[in-house]
Amino acid sequence: MSTLSEYTGSGNPPEPSLQLEDSKAQIDGILQHFDVLPSRFDRVIFKYIYVFVIGNYLLSELLFIPYIFLQGISSFQVGVFLLWSGLGVFPVVVISLVIWRFNVWRLRTPKSLRDLLEKKRIYLSDGDANKTYLRFLEDYRDALASPKRYFLSSFLLILLGIFFASVIVHDIFVVPANVLFVVVVEDLLSALEFLAIFYCIGIVIWTMYVSGWYVRKLLRAFELRIQPFHTDQCGGLKVLGNFCFGLVSPILIGSVFFLGYMFALFIESGIDVVFLALAVGFFLLFLLLYVLPAVIFAFILPLRDIHSKMVSEGETDEDTYIARIEVLREEIESRLDTNQVEEAKVVQEKKAVLETLHTPYPTWPFHVRSKIFSSVLVTSGSLLLGVITAALQQYFLPAIFSLLFHKP
Repeated sequence: MSTLSEYTGSGNPPEPSLQLEDSKAQIDGILQHFDVLPSRFDRVIFKYIYVFVIGNYLLSELLFIPYIFLQGISSFQVGVFLLWSGLGVFPVVVISLVIWRFNVWRLRTPKSLRDLLEKKRIYLSDGDANKTYLRFLEDYRDALASPKRYFLSSFLLILLGIFFASVIVHDIFVVPANVLFVVVVEDLLSALEFLAIFYCIGIVIWTMYVSGWYVRKLLRAFELRIQPFHTDQCGGLKVLGNFCFGLVSPILIGSVFFLGYMFALFIESGIDVVFLALAVGFFLLFLLLYVLPAVIFAFILPLRDIHSKMVSEGETDEDTYIARIEVLREEIESRLDTNQVEEAKVVQEKKAVLETLHTPYPTWPFHVRSKIFSSVLVTSGSLLLGVITAALQQYFLPAIFSLLFHKP
């Protein structure tokens, strides 16, 4: 990278225009190859995780065929199992949706970062904005690539490894010998699937933490250029609002779905108490240690900082506007006192134009009502889907099968 220090020894520092062009070229080079997933390994996983999860689910279903023949399961039990396992497609779809939403945000991030500078949504009152933004992008990229990003995934993988190891050991002592191999293979497939999923979740949450932190650093380093007349009704800062909402939406959709699923299981009296305690305990631990802090640091705090800046800019503009109106009003009164009616009318017209042109500053980087409505709709839909999935498994399917089939 070319910096000012490289030129100091020559005695002929570059022209300011050359420095500006050099910074722009470096920013363009970074953004052309920018990805919040810094390693090729992560990019491959996030690209093909859908295929892996769906393929693993289908393979687990196929393993039930030899289990049927080896155990001699009745048609009633087969039907119940097939429909119940068919409902397992709902979590698969939700997990795929979570990763898909993250990938959509991820692919839009370079354009969002470019628009902030090129569309002059941020600026410096003094100093070189291009050089400062270049350092910001480099620091953001390096933070995303830090080896610390594996810590969040590693903790989840260790917990899952312990859980599935205990499940496999339990099955070895409990499951009949003729189907033990099939059951253990299915356990291993489930373990592999959950390990891949939770690895991705750990990376997503790390990206949320880093991105939220760097939004706040951006606000400390730059001023926001707020345009009250902008058509996005957010002062031109919709790009920042979309960045924050797009970052937090994947983890919220998945968490709310499983929250509804766990709630429906919790009110079911016939479910195994030990399984329920483990499932609910793990989910609550995940919410408290991962989801809630991520939402706070990657969404609530950055939006609060943006809101504070917008409110501050709006108050400054309002004070300026009120001062100008007050000056014009005093001038009108002064001219009327000296019987300068025509001159007072001219000043009154100027005051009316100023009042017409004045528009209050927006206070949020999104359209509040529409964004709240869409967010509530998505989260409530995900919650309802989780409740329906658990309710179908626990209530409706057993009732339907008891009517369609006779238990042996």
